[in-house]
Amino acid sequence: MKRIALYCRVSSDDQRKRETIDNQVDILHAYSEMKEDWIICNEYLDDGISGTIAFEERPAGKRLIEDAKKGLFDAILVYRIDRFGRDTLSGLRASESLRKFEVEIISYTEPFDLNTPTGRYQFINYLNMAELERNNILDRMFLGATRAAKQGKWLGGIVPYGYYVNNDGYLEVNEDEAVIVRKMFDMYVNEGMNTVDIAVYLNTVGVPCFNNSRKSGKRNTGVASLWSTGSIQRMLSNSTYMGIHEYGKRSNKRKETIKREVPPIVPIEVWEKAVQSRKENMKMANRNSPNRTFLLRTLIKCGECDRTYYGVFYRKSPSVYSCSSKQSSIKKIYNTNCHNINLVADDIEEYIWDICREILLNYDDYTIELDDEKELKNLNEDLNNFKIKLVELEGEKSNILKLFRRNIIDEKELEQQLSDIRKDITSYESIMTEINSKIDIIKNKESVINKNKSQLELYRDRVESLSDDDKIKIIRLLIKSIVVSTKVVDGYKIPDIQVILNSSELLLEPSRIHSSNEHKFCRILYTAINPRQLNLFIFHRLP
Repeated sequence: MKRIALYCRVSSDDQRKRETIDNQVDILHAYSEMKEDWIICNEYLDDGISGTIAFEERPAGKRLIEDAKKGLFDAILVYRIDRFGRDTLSGLRASESLRKFEVEIISYTEPFDLNTPTGRYQFINYLNMAELERNNILDRMFLGATRAAKQGKWLGGIVPYGYYVNNDGYLEVNEDEAVIVRKMFDMYVNEGMNTVDIAVYLNTVGVPCFNNSRKSGKRNTGVASLWSTGSIQRMLSNSTYMGIHEYGKRSNKRKETIKREVPPIVPIEVWEKAVQSRKENMKMANRNSPNRTFLLRTLIKCGECDRTYYGVFYRKSPSVYSCSSKQSSIKKIYNTNCHNINLVADDIEEYIWDICREILLNYDDYTIELDDEKELKNLNEDLNNFKIKLVELEGEKSNILKLFRRNIIDEKELEQQLSDIRKDITSYESIMTEINSKIDIIKNKESVINKNKSQLELYRDRVESLSDDDKIKIIRLLIKSIVVSTKVVDGYKIPDIQVILNSSELLLEPSRIHSSNEHKFCRILYTAINPRQLNLFIFHRLP
């Protein structure tokens, strides 16, 4: 019996044309059933993956090559050879990766034999034709899109709030939403309200936000379903609302932006006033910006609400890092009330820099010495167990499809069972990705360690005179995140700081790393120097 593996791929463009991956799977199964000496042993499905991505970098393509190394199948069956790649080079690389493991390549629609010179010539021609077809399609699409854009047609993407696309493909004003847009501009330009107050107003009166009104975009509940300052700021500066839409503004392929007229929602004078007000507000914000660099920006995470800490500058008292949930705008919009502790910027930065400085000066002392062979063996065993589970799930999926084709189960049952299987597959693949990441680190441990070491050596000799920018680079090289929680000791609130190092599980041993000046945040003094600091906590170290 010849062991056959199926490889199927559809891109997002294919999906838009209703060419689902199940169509390919069904056809290949039916074709295989006609071969008496064939047995399908596995399926490798890249759903929504572009053919321009290297075969070995695709989720299913990577697994296929790994299983080919182990000799788990004799041949790979595809619907068309362009499933390997939409250009000649990527298709040849994929085929050569499989042929060196003595895996035969079979196409359902194209006859060729790679064991003969003529077959190899035919194979390359099929790849050339696939690349030619793709390039011609892209050129036609680009020219067609340009022509349609100049005519004013909407060519896909998120339709701006306040509009809808009519049957002819043009933007029309959605009067129900346009009322809200005009109200936003009026509040901002005429009533002098800022974007936070506008967001609070819209959320308070129950106006559906962009995603909720369209039943599209983010499907998360809670904070994602509310108006935010960012979305309102983007709308206030969007020229579409004064009647000019810019097509291709964010595209890297277009050399020029196509400006076309659309029905306006607000007068151009109102839009220009809004833009001018925003510029003036930004000038004031820049004028008031602190003359301080926050070394740990974006690295500190709140252990209570999982938001990121941000730096707060005070001119007459110590600057702090505070959970972004405490920002007045966030509190107003999302009604959050995080109680996690603030961190004095100088103290937490000194504490973290001491750790990084210690690693910088004594890097070799803190690298982990593992039994790499034993660790790799354990990880590969875990990986193989999950691969077996995936094979079993794919088998279940195949059996369910057979039951559906025989009318034993209906479409609703099919959809439910396939949905459950997909959830399990996604979960297993996520775990396998983490395992593969650890395997890669161990296999390349020496090179990773040497790379980090060489980067750190650039700064070692001048460690006492490094600039803030240099410190930021070193901190981000070594520190993955800093998780802050609050605990009570002897009646005092103190921070519980967890420093997570990059690749610490396999390269660096956190428990062995100590700062040269060990900090112990032991007590907190409540201060009320000015009204803005009512929630400011300051740490003091024991002598």
